[in-house]
Amino acid sequence: MKTFGLTLAAAVLLPLAGCAWLKEHMGKDTNADRTGKGLLPKDVQPEKFVSYLNEHAARLRSIAFADVRVTAQDRSGVVPSPPITLSTGDLFASQPRNFCLRARSGGIIDAKVLLGSNNEEFWVYAKVPTVDPMYYFASHTDFAEGRAKLPGGIPFEPEWVLQTLGMITLPLSDGQPELPPGAPTVAPANRYSLKLDKHTYTLSWPAVTPGGTAVIKEIVFEGEPATGSKPQVKKHVIRDAKSNKIICFAEIKTAKTVPIGADPRSGALSVQYPTKMLLRWEEQKFEMELELANAKINQPLAPEEARRLYTRPNIQDVRQINLAGGELPFK
Repeated sequence: MKTFGLTLAAAVLLPLAGCAWLKEHMGKDTNADRTGKGLLPKDVQPEKFVSYLNEHAARLRSIAFADVRVTAQDRSGVVPSPPITLSTGDLFASQPRNFCLRARSGGIIDAKVLLGSNNEEFWVYAKVPTVDPMYYFASHTDFAEGRAKLPGGIPFEPEWVLQTLGMITLPLSDGQPELPPGAPTVAPANRYSLKLDKHTYTLSWPAVTPGGTAVIKEIVFEGEPATGSKPQVKKHVIRDAKSNKIICFAEIKTAKTVPIGADPRSGALSVQYPTKMLLRWEEQKFEMELELANAKINQPLAPEEARRLYTRPNIQDVRQINLAGGELPFK
């Protein structure tokens, strides 16, 4: 139960970011002399990276992957457990809070995962060999206010789904920018910091999970403009605020950049999405690899399809358990 619970949490941390304004800042004063390699400007403010993420979110209103492959492995034992592979699946996401991931095994092992969210609630269904099917749900309000807790103490927030997909707007200052109706925020205003080394920038901010744990969230950027399959956003990290130890991270291995139109002032516009990534929970020694393919950007769904994807489904002969307390009868 613990291992597959982590599988469910990992499946929704899908990092994404776009190509950027970084070219504009190359060539300014650096953190060392220009005779070295990989030197980056030192005078860039954290708000520049927040604006960059916000611009990307404005461009990426929805994304759909027709092909999703998930391979998970528990390495906590002396002998690592065999990997679980869900080789058939798809993923849909649209702002402000809509999300649906469907995946199942394609071989002898009968395994299935269904994750979803809409503006009111989120849900998690899993069926794996030797474990009774589980089906949890909770309202976003109950979860944010601590009344709904995920089993096993998994460090997960539903909003991280859209954050790592590059679809959440971060506040630049108190009251700014104005967020879309119902859109979640993931950082307090005016509390960002930026760390620089020879090759990367790391944007970070303090946060508190719904369970009351103080954490530091980080987004690691490639310092130079990304080209080819190289990702601009390299990693999403969550650290324990007291010990500074990594709780979990999502590392983007490869990405794809696609055009989405043109702007009269800045020219061609594009977004970048991941095609391969590694996710790991350090304490549990659990990791997952995701491969995503055949994406469609900003293509609206028919109303009937949207309702089907973003409505908590009834699944026969499985109890739906409210994480805030209570249990629905068999459907």
